Amino acid sequence: MKKLIPIIAVSVILVLVVGYFVFNYTVKKITEREVKRITQEEIGRITNEEIDKATQSEIDRVTDEIVKQRTEEITRQILGGGADSGNLQEVECDKIPTQRQFASSPYYTGTLIDAHLHMPFTFEAPKSLYQQADWPAPILEKEVLAGDIICGFDKEKISSAFGFYVVPNLLKGQALKLIKQIEQQHTGRITPFLMPTHVSGLDLRPNEAEEILNSNKGLFKGYGEIAFYKGSFKGVSPDDPSMLEIYKIADKHNLIVMLHPDDGQKQAIEKILKENPNVKFLLHGENMWPWVENIIGTYPNAFYSIDANLFNIPNEHTIANIYGPEKEEFVSEFKANFDKILKVNLEIWKPRIEKHPDSYLWGTDRGYGWHFDSDVDALLEEMSRSFIGQLGHDVQEKFAYKNAERLLEER
Repeated sequence: MKKLIPIIAVSVILVLVVGYFVFNYTVKKITEREVKRITQEEIGRITNEEIDKATQSEIDRVTDEIVKQRTEEITRQILGGGADSGNLQEVECDKIPTQRQFASSPYYTGTLIDAHLHMPFTFEAPKSLYQQADWPAPILEKEVLAGDIICGFDKEKISSAFGFYVVPNLLKGQALKLIKQIEQQHTGRITPFLMPTHVSGLDLRPNEAEEILNSNKGLFKGYGEIAFYKGSFKGVSPDDPSMLEIYKIADKHNLIVMLHPDDGQKQAIEKILKENPNVKFLLHGENMWPWVENIIGTYPNAFYSIDANLFNIPNEHTIANIYGPEKEEFVSEFKANFDKILKVNLEIWKPRIEKHPDSYLWGTDRGYGWHFDSDVDALLEEMSRSFIGQLGHDVQEKFAYKNAERLLEER
């Protein structure tokens, strides 16, 4: 019996110790569970009170913003990243003008404003996505530097340009970042136009375009280019209901609308000019050559830029077409046919410009990566100045830059 007492005592102690730990563990778990329950109830109460205070529109706005942000993040991952997210690269610029290669005279030496310039993409996406638009644009700050474009302006005495920036609906934030940086660092040198992608599923809907305009007050001065002959706009009429909504937005935000009509769209162009008298329409393209004189002679809100066609011979697109061959072939053909190209285009355009001196604007229609090379810049500038120098003296500055300035001021 005496031997059993220590065993019983030890057993009791063990039971008490185990019970103690079981009790503490149970109490801890119960406590944690209750604290969690109470906390959740309190959070729910506070949240409900805050929700009660918020309006439905505020809730929708916050929800939409979160969804858009996450959608863009996922889209960027799917598309394979984007353009350099850092600042614009610094460029050392040699502003010494390039030596002239031809002896045409008289020669215009004054200011220029390029009224038709396609800016490199401010985002990056697989080239295959843009096959529908047939637009192999370079990537800004990777293949073409904004600083080099501005440096080219300085060498060419181009004070500014109407710059068409493509903005996809799924990469708005990414695309807008560099646009705003360029405007901040090179204020007034590139006048931003908001351009659709011409790719189905990536084009901005009217409400998305207006959202961008409202969120970036005063940044964009124009909308376009809208090319009705290609991509997602092929087969769309300029007076289509979806387009009429765009013109209303342009009127509201004082935007110039840049259009490239397709064949057979004269009646639709006349209709939108009549119905939107407060909107300035900047047109271009050889599709409207048969009727451009009638349009700009009838409607004071219609303007026309003469650009890429100054650098080739109409109906002979194998000769120095900037959207035909590669750089080396273009430069070779352009130099070999410089005088012929100049002569033919003066015969076509000089009488028209002098008849309507307030309605025509000079431009280049540059857009491919090699269009921004300095040697190509120099050739396009020399042809343009040779052409302008042959116009009537009182017309030269209007065509070169004053009509573009007035179009911005009166929009």
